[in-house]
Amino acid sequence: MGMRDLSVAVRAPLLGMALGAVGGGFEAIKLGATLKLALDPGQALALGAVTVGLGLVLGFVLGIPAGLVATVVTRGPMQSRRHAIGLALTGVLLGLWYLVPAAQELLSQDRLPAAIGFLLAPIGIGGVVYFNAAYWLRREELGEDRRFGWLLAGPLLGLLMAGGAAGALSTKSFGGAQALDTDPGVILITIDTLRQDHVSAWHDDPATAPVQTPVLDALAADGVRFADAVTPFPETAPAHSAMFTGLHPFRTGMLSNGHVLSPGYPTIAEVLSDEGYATAAFVSSFAVDSRTGLDQGFQVYDDELFPWVRGVSEIRLVRVATRVLMRFGDPLKFDFLLERPAPVTYGLALDWLADNGDRPFFLWVHSFDVHSPYEPHGLPGFEDNGAPGAPSVDHRHILANEAGYTYTDPVRAQLRRLYAEEVAFTDAELGRFLDAVDALQLDRDVLLIVTSDHGEMLGEHGIEMNHHGVYDPAVRVPLIIRPIRVSGSRKVVDEQVRLMDLPATILGQLGLDADRMGKTESIDLAAYIDLPNQIGASSMLMGRKTASLSQGTVYGYRANLRRRSAEGEVSQDRGRLKYILDPDEGTERLFDLDRDPAESADMAGAQQDLVEQMRTQVLTETGMRTTDEGGTLRFQRSAVEREHSQQVSPDEQRRLEALGYVQGEEETP
Repeated sequence: MGMRDLSVAVRAPLLGMALGAVGGGFEAIKLGATLKLALDPGQALALGAVTVGLGLVLGFVLGIPAGLVATVVTRGPMQSRRHAIGLALTGVLLGLWYLVPAAQELLSQDRLPAAIGFLLAPIGIGGVVYFNAAYWLRREELGEDRRFGWLLAGPLLGLLMAGGAAGALSTKSFGGAQALDTDPGVILITIDTLRQDHVSAWHDDPATAPVQTPVLDALAADGVRFADAVTPFPETAPAHSAMFTGLHPFRTGMLSNGHVLSPGYPTIAEVLSDEGYATAAFVSSFAVDSRTGLDQGFQVYDDELFPWVRGVSEIRLVRVATRVLMRFGDPLKFDFLLERPAPVTYGLALDWLADNGDRPFFLWVHSFDVHSPYEPHGLPGFEDNGAPGAPSVDHRHILANEAGYTYTDPVRAQLRRLYAEEVAFTDAELGRFLDAVDALQLDRDVLLIVTSDHGEMLGEHGIEMNHHGVYDPAVRVPLIIRPIRVSGSRKVVDEQVRLMDLPATILGQLGLDADRMGKTESIDLAAYIDLPNQIGASSMLMGRKTASLSQGTVYGYRANLRRRSAEGEVSQDRGRLKYILDPDEGTERLFDLDRDPAESADMAGAQQDLVEQMRTQVLTETGMRTTDEGGTLRFQRSAVEREHSQQVSPDEQRRLEALGYVQGEEETP
């Protein structure tokens, strides 16, 4: 029995395979035009082939219901028309598969006419498929020979389109003519979740540090160490948004890893891309993948965590399968959907730099190993942590059951040791990357910045192995800059600085005007190197109260009021002060960080004037309202916080739970 003798229900899926392959070819073209990955020809061809192959599978699956419907609703002796209807229905389903998401995106942008057009387009696709299929199927029915059957022609056409897309994807160029060949390069390295006190250079006696970090220590000795740098919001995506926009996350609405940076806020990557710089980012966690909007301005944004075919996670069928897996499966069993190790990310960044280091560039590299779950690496001196795959304490298991888990002192101590080993591993991998960069012998000055987005709470104040709240272990971050344009000779800056200050500092070091960032609160940190008589840059703080998304945030204000003379003498010193406000509980605390670095002695009751000053600052910056009820102040959450208290999607929530960001299936108020 030949193909023409098969029933509509059987043949529709077979013909749908060819139609799906063509759809896969079109998707490959879309990926070639939009994908922000730097792929070589082999990788691009592999991605195209997989896209066409998955399209073929999709066509077969969608052809099953299409064939059944065609069998039920059609009658008559002319089999060619019945087969054509089955194939046309498959085309309609394929069109809906690819175009409904685009219509939803347009609806979210209030572009109703365009969305309706996309929703109606599958009908047109079905019509085109029907008339073409009816023609060649009728010729088949009449016994006319054809050189190529549809089952062969469809996949060949899909592969041809994928090959063209691969060629375009693998030959992309980066940068522009605006930048001068002699302009410097910039490398920004962010080490996620690195506590400042776990970098031994931050200790008067490095031997007393919880872990030795020789690479970071050498960088600090070679560059400028900012001894009191803080993050405005100890959470990954919000903190990175501050680094790139020069704005507090409260201003941009980036109040959670589930939020998206609006295109209305220019980033340092956009400014440098417009200046003609080649811009690339290589990140190690889904928490900062392109859905966050942090990819703005980056010509390459490598957030591909799948370890196999590069770019495969952008194929629609894979994205849907991943969402299903995250929703109903255990994310901890699929860590490649959550993060990738530093050696992989550094290797990809190095490959890109080797190809593009001959022009001005801005390269951001993000590592995530220090972040929970903490795992052993088999490093010397950490044998008590166990071996890779066999930890002494299974942090993944703890995170999976954290809602009902009680930390004991021995477990807490072992997790701290695991955290320290993660830091040591990350320090060593950073050293290997920087050695490889030096081996490239780039023919330009390179501004190097190494920092973290936030620290980590290791049991202090009852916060276990996370970075909630606004206490100093979560808020203070290491910051090292190896500058290329300074007149001063300071190697250590004691004044408080903020992650928001990086954009202005980068532009200043490149000889560009900070006004290019538009409205910003970023300041050039070179001023602290050149001029010692400075007052630190105060910062409002925000932090999630707990792992439960429904519990809201706490606010804070951190000020470093030291002023030193040109000779280094302290001429004015009210010290470092920290104010913390929990608006839901109505509690206020105040700490003198110089005398009480552990933040254990609340002096709010004795220093009401300072409390009022800092409270006023927070209320002014946030627009938060208060009411006086019988002499007791009541606080309302700010309108911005309420507006941006979004519920993340179920699959994103599952991934965040696996990394310890959130707990349970909470609803955000």
